[in-house]
Amino acid sequence: MRIVSGILLVTAFLTLVACSPQSKADSKSDGGVANKVESTLSQTESKEEPAVETSADSVDQEQESTATSIKKGETVTIDGFAEISVSKQKFSKKIEPSKPGNFYTYYESKEDDSTYFALTIKAKNLYTTGIDADEIANVTLIFDNQYDYPTFSTVEENGGEDFTYSNITSVNPLKTTTLYFLAEIPNEVAKSDKPLKAVIKIQDEVFEYTVR
Repeated sequence: MRIVSGILLVTAFLTLVACSPQSKADSKSDGGVANKVESTLSQTESKEEPAVETSADSVDQEQESTATSIKKGETVTIDGFAEISVSKQKFSKKIEPSKPGNFYTYYESKEDDSTYFALTIKAKNLYTTGIDADEIANVTLIFDNQYDYPTFSTVEENGGEDFTYSNITSVNPLKTTTLYFLAEIPNEVAKSDKPLKAVIKIQDEVFEYTVR
């Protein structure tokens, strides 16, 4: 009976020793699975980054879609800031003030393949103090819904006899001024029958004027 008991004890001991390395292997296997999970999470996070850019693009498109359409002669008001209306549009190699005096400034395209586009805007200052004329509005031309042409502004003075720089001109409260927004564009754009619009930004407001 003692011999049998001894044999059983030895057998049990060998069984425990044999099982021990297998447990370690299982432990290593669990660790490998955890690493794979962490790696997968990292890849998922990196794939989500471009989605932020797409979201930003969607916001820009939404802002464009909220632009208010305006027509020639229609007056729009930005409370406490300004009242504006588009009074004229023109394609020409040479842009002059409405009532040229004896000596006056004008803008002329010197390139054979380009011309000027001018958008004339009447603006009344509704603010309590003077506003710099170049801060009233910002205008961009968009041709065929994809090509952008920035404009620069100039302002009439002396009742329309001359132009002066808009960045040195202050418009007093409740006074109205005439602003010209000019862009030198290719003749192709001027002569085309494809869509052309002017996007007018005034503070946080965006207006869209259809040129053609």
